[in-house]
Amino acid sequence: MSRRGARRLSEKSAVEQIATMTIDRIAKGGDGVGRANGLACFVPRTAPGDVAQVAYVAHARHGRGRVLQVMTPSAHRVDARCVHYERDRCGGCQLQHLDDATQRDARRHIVRDTLSRIGKRTIALPELVTGESWGYRGRLTLMLLPRGRGWTGGLHPHDDATRVFNLDVCPIANPVLVQCWRDMRERLHGMPMDLSLRVSFRLLSADAGAETVAVVVQGGQTWSGGAEWASALLRASSPVRAVWWVPRGGEAIGLAGDVATEAAAGHAALQRETAPSGGNALVDEASEAGRYEPDAREALAFAQVNPTVAMALRDFVDASVRSFSPQRVVDAYAGSGELTERFAREGAHVVSIEADPSGTAATRRRVVEAGLAERVEVITALVETALSSALPADVVVLNPPRAGVAVGVTALLEQAAGDGVRGIVYVSCDPATLARDVARVPGWRIDAVRCFDMFPQTAHVETVCVLRPEATT
Repeated sequence: MSRRGARRLSEKSAVEQIATMTIDRIAKGGDGVGRANGLACFVPRTAPGDVAQVAYVAHARHGRGRVLQVMTPSAHRVDARCVHYERDRCGGCQLQHLDDATQRDARRHIVRDTLSRIGKRTIALPELVTGESWGYRGRLTLMLLPRGRGWTGGLHPHDDATRVFNLDVCPIANPVLVQCWRDMRERLHGMPMDLSLRVSFRLLSADAGAETVAVVVQGGQTWSGGAEWASALLRASSPVRAVWWVPRGGEAIGLAGDVATEAAAGHAALQRETAPSGGNALVDEASEAGRYEPDAREALAFAQVNPTVAMALRDFVDASVRSFSPQRVVDAYAGSGELTERFAREGAHVVSIEADPSGTAATRRRVVEAGLAERVEVITALVETALSSALPADVVVLNPPRAGVAVGVTALLEQAAGDGVRGIVYVSCDPATLARDVARVPGWRIDAVRCFDMFPQTAHVETVCVLRPEATT
């Protein structure tokens, strides 16, 4: 059982108290926050302004509750568009009960308040770059659990990570992905046997009316009829162009279709999102929770989730780097090298650091094909191991996983504030680890913060933070 599941089981067995409270704000993670007997209480599926009767469990510094009755609904409440949100308590979204303006305001305040509380930095309320609120997701990942002779496929309830409900619709996903799931759902017999499977539908091409999809099945150790099953799915679902299988603890295997197209679309990202247990803790946590949280190591891989907002994020990172007129750039946690290529095209010498060998292999191919190999040094290593040899540089770009950067990295950057590094551009998928890392570099001041609404209807927010040495004007 996951840590989150164990915590919820513990909370259910604890003694609950009843209180009527007014919800003041939305916290990181999407819960509403009110106060009961002076204790801050986190209550899922509530809205700022709600007056609610809540059953809660008191912990040392906070309480966690559940709504018994909304006595006075907030003016910011709306009816959830998705039938699963209320009926099945779907954990994929946390904020469908809030209007768009309130959701966006909450995400901006989460970033500002977290930087103040953890990072000890005061900033203005940041700008939030937005896109479509519905149908934006280019990837849909579901859990499959065996039920009798068949399978139940869908997401977890937000309050029960041991269950999966049957998914019929998903309004935040591209409708073509949902249609491919429906096509596949009719053909679940013959899949590899396991205690659970994951299946991901990835949009390869989003051209209206001509969308193409890759399907990735993860789990099981043997699948004798895999190729035949995959070929049958291609015949039954016209958008599906490639089917991959990732055995438990193994490497991705192309079963049918144009697997070369899928590889070209990002083999490194495929390997990350299908990492076996222990290979990518974020993937494991996201799949167990049933939430739409990032399931690739770098935020810029979200191009396959929300391409419009991802492009805006990349453009802002690029413009922020160019504002320093750099001759040498370190692209840390570089993924498959999309930003590395951009910086090199603009004339900089780039040191591209990525621990995943498939990512650095993709970067090398990318820069060779672009004729930029002489401007790029590609290093396969942990950033905390390689950064010291990559410095000095004019700008360091950080694009770490959800856990943030290692303390050794921030120590090097704090020292680098007086050794020629003129800027840090930090791409973050978690405001808390961003704030922690900023607090570790007191010699740097925040020059700009911009947020990106990559996952509407959820509490997740992407942030780009630009830092300059305190000594500069």
